[in-house]
Order: sequence, then C-alpha cells, then structure tokens
Amino acid sequence: MPQDTINVNLTHQALDIKHVNYYQPLLVYKCSKIKVETSTPKVKTLNLNINSFTKQIDALEKEGSNDQDAFDKEKAYLKKAIQAFFSAGEQGLRSVKLLIYKDSNESKEIKSQLQENRYTFVVLINTYSSTNDGGDGLTVYKDDYTHFKEDKHFFVFATKESEIKELFKNGSNSKAKIIVIHSKKEEHLHLRFISKYLHEASIFHSTNPYGLKFSGMNPITDSGDIDKLRKANINFYSLLNETGLDGVMAFKEGVTLEGAAIDELFTYHYIKYELTFELVRVWNVNNRQNSKLSALQLDGKKDNAYTTAIECKLKSFIDKGMIVSYSDLNVKIEPSQA
Repeated sequence: MPQDTINVNLTHQALDIKHVNYYQPLLVYKCSKIKVETSTPKVKTLNLNINSFTKQIDALEKEGSNDQDAFDKEKAYLKKAIQAFFSAGEQGLRSVKLLIYKDSNESKEIKSQLQENRYTFVVLINTYSSTNDGGDGLTVYKDDYTHFKEDKHFFVFATKESEIKELFKNGSNSKAKIIVIHSKKEEHLHLRFISKYLHEASIFHSTNPYGLKFSGMNPITDSGDIDKLRKANINFYSLLNETGLDGVMAFKEGVTLEGAAIDELFTYHYIKYELTFELVRVWNVNNRQNSKLSALQLDGKKDNAYTTAIECKLKSFIDKGMIVSYSDLNVKIEPSQA
C-alpha cells in the first residue's frame, strides 16, 4: 500500500511529468582516456541498443595522442559493461542512453539530463582500473555526487566492498533511494540487475527484485561475507538457500542502503507521479480555475473533480495489482518555498 501522505513538489515544469522514464534508466560512466565533446557540456552521449552497441563503443575516440594501450583497455572494459547490461537478451532492456564525462565539474550535466528526461533510475559505471577488481563506485563518484544528487531519483552503485566506506558512511548524504550492489571484477551485477528488473517491472510493475536470476555469475557463499553485506544493506548474488542444499542462485536482498524494499519505494514513486499528473490534467481541463494547486480541496470531505480523478486512478492501480486498497490514503500537495 502507498504511504499515508504523498508530498508533491510542483516547482519544476510539472506539465512534463508525462515524460517520466520509469523503466528506462540513464547509464553514467566517468571516463579516463575517452574523448568527450570540446564544447560545453563536455560529455559524450550514446543512444545504445542491443544490436549496435559494439560498433558505437568501437567508434569512440581517444583523448590526446598518448596511452593508446590504456585507451584500448578502457574501451574493452566499457564494452563488457554494456554487454552485461544487454546479457539477458529478450528478458532485459534492449536500449539505453549512456552519458560519458571526464571532469568532475561536467557531472552537472547528469542533473540536466534528469530534469529534461525525468529518468527514475541512474546507474553509475565504475571507471576502468588496471587492477580489474571491480572497484568501489562510492569512491569513484564521491566528489561528483553532490553535483547531481536528487532525492527524486534512484541511484545505483557497484562496489567490491562488503561495507560502506565512502559517500554514505558518515550520514552527510541521504541513503534513501540509494541502491548499492556488490559486484566482483567485471561481472557488472548492477547493470545486469537494472536491465532485467526494469524490463520485468515494465510488464508488471510490482515485480519483486529479490530472487532474480542471472547467467554467468559466481555466487557469494562465504557466510561471513554475506553477513557483512546484509548488515550494510548491500545487495549481492548468492544461493537462494544459503545452506546450499538447493543449488539455486538468486539476487538478494532487493533493498536500498537504508533497508527499504526497492519495489515498494518504486511503487510509491510511480503512484506519486501518476497522481500528480492526473491532478495537473484535471486542473488544465478546468482552465486552472484555482491558481494554486496547493489550495485544492483533497481531504475527501467533499467530492469534486480532483478527488474523483484520484479515486479512479487509485482504482486502476488496484486493477493492475499494484496496491491492495487505499482507504487510509491521504493526498497532500505542499507549496514549494522556491
């Protein structure tokens, strides 16, 4: 069920809400040797699909005249990452946008992409390293995150660590909607996960990510490592029955860094935006007769076009199997201080 209160911010061009990309993530890669645009914003954007991504990555150019070997290795690494994203074939997403940047200051373009395209999920690919150990995305993006962090979106990080060592360790950044996934070497579990999960969610929104299965993955079996990951709310790939008796491998635990179920938060997010869009739609139909949306009467004490529209929308959520009931739901619009 949705939370009792849904707080809605209508400051930023609320009418573009119909373009929310619920099931299409934005992939982000901080490069080392890859050439990006020379004019602002200094980024490289690729619209990849399962059939042409190899050629598109092969066509990337090198920054400067040195380190050809490092550039070739980075390009091969990025190709493996995208290959992991598309590895589920028909059971995963078949297209995605990739944003490549180099300088930390240019990471501000990520926020522009979020405002223009309303991506729900942002997936951060670790920068290539010669150690080939998987890296820690929380370290890679620790200086850039402040440029694009936004509580309206889910951010997905990969880490080789079994504990949180950077970015969200001291409480300076909110853990809400932050998803951290343990990924060893070049398995890119976070890319495999987001592709398969969002594909299944696009078919049936209330898909539970716990238990998703992936091919070509080595499960974590050490009970000590599993205990550390679980306590840190880092997702991982292990045996469904951790005694190992069934031999079935599965994604666990399906939670954010603060321990909330991913599918529940995603459902709240979906309901919030769909209800907001419905309110704006009715508001426009009524020629915006009330200049302040925050002044709408939504307490349910008296039926009107807005409460009726919300009730019909919530009924459709029940029909889709997204929620069970809404009798205790309170919808509140809060004016922004901006």
